[in-house]
This record gives sequence, C-alpha cells and structure tokens, in this order.
Amino acid sequence: MGWFGNKSAERIRRMLQAIRNRDFSLRFPAERMRGSERKLAEEMNEVISGFREDIIRQERQYGQYEAILNLVDSALIVTDTEGNVSWMNQKAIDNLCGFKITHLSMLDALHPDLAAGLKALIPGLPKILTLSLNGVEERLKLSMATYDSEGTDVYIYSIENVNLLVQQSEIEAQRKLIRVLTHEIMNSLSPIISLSGMLTETNSQLDEDSTEALNAINRRSKGLLKFVENYRKLSRLSQPHLEWTRIGDIFDGLRALFPEPFVVFNIEDPDIQLQFDRHQMEQVLINLIKNAVESIQENPTVIVSTKADHPNHHFMISVEDNGCGISPDAAKNIFLPFFTTKSGGSGIGLSLSRQIINMHGGSLSFDTNPTGTTFSITLPFIYRL
Repeated sequence: MGWFGNKSAERIRRMLQAIRNRDFSLRFPAERMRGSERKLAEEMNEVISGFREDIIRQERQYGQYEAILNLVDSALIVTDTEGNVSWMNQKAIDNLCGFKITHLSMLDALHPDLAAGLKALIPGLPKILTLSLNGVEERLKLSMATYDSEGTDVYIYSIENVNLLVQQSEIEAQRKLIRVLTHEIMNSLSPIISLSGMLTETNSQLDEDSTEALNAINRRSKGLLKFVENYRKLSRLSQPHLEWTRIGDIFDGLRALFPEPFVVFNIEDPDIQLQFDRHQMEQVLINLIKNAVESIQENPTVIVSTKADHPNHHFMISVEDNGCGISPDAAKNIFLPFFTTKSGGSGIGLSLSRQIINMHGGSLSFDTNPTGTTFSITLPFIYRL
C-alpha cells in the first residue's frame, strides 16, 4: 500500500501541476495498470480531459464572439481604469491607428481631442464629437459601458462614424422639402401657363405691349416649370437595380465619352465584378468627370483611378483634376441641392451623385487644395472574379 500510495500521490501531484500550468496534454497510461491503480489513473485522465474540452469550448466560443465583434461597424476598445488597452476589434485597428494600441493616450497621435473625449464619457450617455481626421471632417459617436471583473472596473469604448447617417438624414429632409416646394410651385404655374397662352391665342384685340407681356409670362412660366421639374429628380430617385457588372465594361463606355489625353483611366483590375446599378453609376461618374474637365482652365488633366481595398472590403474610384481647387465657402455647400458655382448650372449633380452612392451603401467625399481636387467614391466590396 505504501508503494501504491506514493505512486498515486506522485500522479496526483503531476496532475495538479499540469492543471496549474494549463497543460492538458498530460495522460496517464491506465491500460498498463490494474485494479485500484488503473481506476484512479482513468479518473485522473477524465478530469484532465474534461478540463481540456472546457478550454477548447471556451476558445471556440471566444473566437466566435471575436469574429462577431470584428463584424461590428463601430470601433471597440476595452481598457482598465488606467487606460491600458486589453483588447480592440479589427475595425478599431483598421480605422484608427492601423495597429493595436496599448494605452488610450496613444489616440492623441490621431487627434488630441479623441482620447480626452473618451475619458470624459459617462456610461449610457453617448456624445457626438466632430474632428478633422486625415484632412477630412468626421462626426464620431462616442459611447462607453463599464462592468466589474473580479473587483476591477473594465471600460468598453465604442467609436462610430456617423457621417453617412447624418448625410442620409439630411438628404431625406431635403427630399421632403423639395417634394413640398415643387408640388406647390407646379400647382401655381400650370394655370398661369394655361391662361397666358389662351389669352394670346384667342384675344386678337390685345395691344402689342400686352401681348408681349403675356408671351413673356408664358415663356418664363414654362422655363420655371422645367426648372422645377428638374429638381423633382432629387425626390424621385429610384432604388438602385443591383446587377453584377464588370468594372472594365463601365469604363470602356466612359472612354468613348471622354477620350484621352485629357482624361486618363488607370483601372487596376478591369475584370473585377461588383454589384451596382450600372446606369446610376455611369450617371455619377459622367457628372464627376464632366465637372473635373470644366473646372480646369489650361492644360487639363483628369485622372480616373480604381483600387480594390481587400482588407477593408472597399472598392474605391477617384476622379482627380489639376484645377485650382474649390474655395472654402464653396466646399461647405458643395453637396447642397441647388448650390452651384457654374453659370447655368442646375446645382443638383453632386447632390444627386451623393444620394446614388449612399443608396449603394457607399460614400462620396472630396479633397481639395490650390493644385487640384479629388472626388472619391467608396463602395462596399461585394465582388466576384
């Protein structure tokens, strides 16, 4: 019994040491033993196997949770009370610094107000913070939750870019306003056009001045009606009809409309296929290229480029010109309906283009300086080769 007891104690000690070190590969060769010794070895093997299965199940579950959190559109950062970062999802890595930070203060390199804004949060009370990141004004929704882990407070920070949501709200408000205005204006114009036309056609006793005035009223009313009808396009834009489209095909058609050397097409991979409404996408690109060409006074060069951003599942199209840039005042209103810097322009082209891109789940932005302007389309990379 002494020998058996010593052997059993040694095996139990090895098992406890393995559990302490989280080494669950240990196994006792029970098939070489007999009686009570074999039964004890089998029970210890079952204990170790149970721990191993629990660890595998937890790791699998952790992997599933992490995969789900990596699909969330918000950047998530987990810290302790001192700001030390214990975890962040892939969206936070990709959209913030490009690497995993170890302390919340490292966000100061991105913008000095971001870390301070996160630290000032109160659980359950989100805050909107407007920052200029990489030269682009971004509106971020910051929120924070906290929980207790073994007596220690843990903080979960969420950073969500709400630019697209704000744009969509603004566009919907504009569309509602346009529907009301065009309805009222058209209801007033129709009888004016009808009456002025009828009077000039049926009343031969009108003097020359009266006839000319009625003709002017009729002509200008028809012009205003056409003008209003043009703006109704903003409120009548149909949902995109998504179809698989080869990128090269859409740009082959654009080459015919905008021949080189003034417009240069740099298509990274023409065989990539994306899901979008080809008619609407061509409408956007024609508008952007036409605007770029018209903005250049001398030696015009417009470069149209595409790039597939595989890690972030984005497909980008840029239209770059070598003009004199957009003035700060115009840049603030560039996407507003009816706003234009061109004589005779309708002011709906860029607003309509942004609506189309937003309805495709993407975004339209621009970067400008005194040596040129670049409009960038970012689309979700749902593709096939």
